[in-house]
Amino acid sequence: MKSPFFFFDTADTEYVKQLWEKLKDEIDPKSVAGITTNPNAFHKIEANTIKQWKDKTLELCQLVSDIRGDDLGVVYVQQPNSRMTGKDVLVWAAEISKWGDEKTRVGLKIPPFKEVLNVTSKLSTVIGIEVNVTGVADCSTALRAFSYGVDYVSIIPGRMEEQGIDAKAQISFANQRNATAHGKSSKIITGSMRTIEGLKWVCEYNTVPTIGSRVWDKIFEESSIEEFKSFWKDAEETEQRFSPKVDESMITLSESFFKQMDELSKPVYEEFTKRFTKN
Repeated sequence: MKSPFFFFDTADTEYVKQLWEKLKDEIDPKSVAGITTNPNAFHKIEANTIKQWKDKTLELCQLVSDIRGDDLGVVYVQQPNSRMTGKDVLVWAAEISKWGDEKTRVGLKIPPFKEVLNVTSKLSTVIGIEVNVTGVADCSTALRAFSYGVDYVSIIPGRMEEQGIDAKAQISFANQRNATAHGKSSKIITGSMRTIEGLKWVCEYNTVPTIGSRVWDKIFEESSIEEFKSFWKDAEETEQRFSPKVDESMITLSESFFKQMDELSKPVYEEFTKRFTKN
């Protein structure tokens, strides 16, 4: 059985500290890949300025460094508007790359849009930042993102299943690729989980889950850490000879995801355009 490997999905440092107190005697610290955030996570802790995002990111990085005891963790921060130009994304990435604690790195979450994907090589080679393509709800978009050699592609099965989308089929097909891009193979992150059962199957499908407070609370209330550790076993996936159907509902779901994030990070984006871009 494989060892657990996951991200905490929150910007709430106090919650992670309390959670780790419950986990530290049961979970290898190296199981914690890091922390993922997004505009919604920052909004929940009332962080709505660049400085507040920066200060909180530093705290999160320090927390990951303390948990892991090394310099291999990462904290992901999303670009504050999904329609930013590639040039502006490079500026944003250069700024947030300085928000770490000199141990845990800061990574960048981007949308799966071509203009941003086109600068991923510069993001990794010039700025030296890890890239996570987020908000993906179909295998075709995931496969396109893989072709750019990004570090992670984040698929949102919790939201997909709420809309009646067969997330298992989409992730299973994306998992079956047998190629690397730019000398490395991207990994699948699965986020927005709603249930313990949902968490269990994404672990079995060899993805890297990012786990929020909703599911952690369910684990402690309805399950156990021992059961949680048992989730990392290989599922018996059926090979799919052809792609599962991709339809408009999946595109609409991704669009609604970015619409929500853009609205929540509007103050940060407005501040960014005033401070870092030229009219």
